[in-house]
Amino acid sequence: MNTGSKLWEQYTQNEFSSISEDFLTRFRAPGVANKFVAWDPYEQSTRYMKFLLLAIARQQPPEFFDIYSRIGNTDFGLPLHIQHRNLLLNADYMAAVEEWLFIKRHTHPARLRKVVEVGAGFGRTCHTLLTLCDSIESYVIVDLAPMLELSRQYLAKVVPERMSRISFVSSEDRTGQSRLDADLVLNIDSFQEMPPLVIDGYMERIVQNSKYFFCKNPVGKYLPQTVGFPELSPNQLQDVFSLGYCTDVLDIFDEDALAPARDKLVELYCPPAVPMRSAFESTGDEPMSLFPYFHLVMYENKALP
Repeated sequence: MNTGSKLWEQYTQNEFSSISEDFLTRFRAPGVANKFVAWDPYEQSTRYMKFLLLAIARQQPPEFFDIYSRIGNTDFGLPLHIQHRNLLLNADYMAAVEEWLFIKRHTHPARLRKVVEVGAGFGRTCHTLLTLCDSIESYVIVDLAPMLELSRQYLAKVVPERMSRISFVSSEDRTGQSRLDADLVLNIDSFQEMPPLVIDGYMERIVQNSKYFFCKNPVGKYLPQTVGFPELSPNQLQDVFSLGYCTDVLDIFDEDALAPARDKLVELYCPPAVPMRSAFESTGDEPMSLFPYFHLVMYENKALP
């Protein structure tokens, strides 16, 4: 009588047919057998990402899903998603809802009339804030020319009725940037990709003129091999490791390494004080739920009413 399965018959023939000393020393390594508890982390599927989205979604309060449902049209562009609480959840807008909840806690949303975002990607934050915050009268996106075209076309699809509130300024237009006046300036995951001198320029031209500055960026750099990529030479890493204000190399999966790095990020990204113009202080910070080596910080300009 056959008490096994064809699946495990195949496994035992192909992978467990010879239990040698060499096999025992490495059979649980990524890319080898991995048939116990977890799947091969190198497998080419969306399984791990979907489980990660589900794990984060299960931790959220009811308010999170109510807000997500109010955004609308979050699945345009065919992102990877999971179905949870009768919603199609994707990583981009799960992050956007988390950011909005953080912004609500650390500002006065009813007073946010003018918003500037430096480096908006495809525009998901603009979509989210304009949908959820009725007080916003103008939303300015500052970005590279190709990205401005992407966000312009994307936003025209998802919030066509709010396009009159959105304007676009080139990253090369320093004069136009200097004229911007904002209640809230946002930077999400793009200062980390800029040379420090470029960040300094945005701080001087845009951030210093605002009441609030919301920053969400990584707390440091990591070596490619820590996430399974081939080891690169120092020359290949030099450019990436010199970008952003947080350039320390650390283990992004070690909470003991992340905790002090978060404190350092809060210090480094605080806009410098300018007499009679700005005096920023951190009013709140927290790690990102999905990728905890990203850190959310709100700075308030105490020199402005």
